[in-house]
Amino acid sequence: MMEHLFSISAYDFDLNEYGGMHDAIRKIRDSGADGIELLTGYFDPDTAFNGIVKGIHLPYATDWYSPWIGDMRYIDTVEEENIKYRSYGRNKNEMIKTIRKAIDHASVLLPEYGVFHASNTRMDEVMSFSHKDSDDDVLSAVADLLNNVAKTFVNGEPPFKLLLENLWWPGLTMKDDSGYRMLSEKLEFDNWGLCLDTGHLMNYLGHCREEEKSINDVLKIISSYPREMNERIELIHLHMSLSADYTERCVEHPVNFEITNDNDMISKAYEHVVNIDQHRPFTNKLCTKIVSLLKPNYVTHEISGKTANERLKGFTEQLSLFSKM
Repeated sequence: MMEHLFSISAYDFDLNEYGGMHDAIRKIRDSGADGIELLTGYFDPDTAFNGIVKGIHLPYATDWYSPWIGDMRYIDTVEEENIKYRSYGRNKNEMIKTIRKAIDHASVLLPEYGVFHASNTRMDEVMSFSHKDSDDDVLSAVADLLNNVAKTFVNGEPPFKLLLENLWWPGLTMKDDSGYRMLSEKLEFDNWGLCLDTGHLMNYLGHCREEEKSINDVLKIISSYPREMNERIELIHLHMSLSADYTERCVEHPVNFEITNDNDMISKAYEHVVNIDQHRPFTNKLCTKIVSLLKPNYVTHEISGKTANERLKGFTEQLSLFSKM
């Protein structure tokens, strides 16, 4: 039976809006959520989450691909305490150990799955819409990285299913089945699947500015997926981005972006990314066709907001579209 999940981060410090952790969990349950998907870190999550967490989202790095292939141009700008968030590590061994550590910490919650971003942007291209790396090259590196992580576990299998998520940067875009086929060919462990992020697919399309048309564009793409790919899609991150106006302005007037200070760079990049990746709740019931077509095990309503209450309101509004399904 499909379950609807609320997205939350272990880094959130605004749970006091609800009256504390336990009241937060009660309000999330009262909202109609079947559980939560928790963005985890490199620390053991609060045990109060035990029993309500269905899945986790592993921490991600801004540009892991560059050092993975030996391009160390920007590494010297990264402060030591930030390196795991920028590239998972300064070399392959560090990167493998970092991801293994993140999985170990998340495992205490006994999640049914863990999401991993299967894409990358070079640090000096994060503000750009032009990337020199091909999807195939990045996906091949994703498979190499995860194969090496999996080998550190008993029987060569991670303790929970890794669901690989699409982005609009090079790697897994899910614009068609080509990325799925490459992963099927190169991944050496069995405990993996796919996460379709609807907003990220809209970002990839680049022309989305009107909700109904954008939903139909997504439906057209996913209708072309072969059956075996659909069976691998166990999770949908459901939200929308109608950011074509911002994207087109950036293409017409590129940002002059130089890597001089690590924290300043991340601040600018974060502002840029959230303008593209809006994580808005759908308002048109047509979005439920995306879910009914793919029939995933889980739908995470991955809604943004300035406060915890705003995110919960967006969640309940989008969830209400499924009330008569």
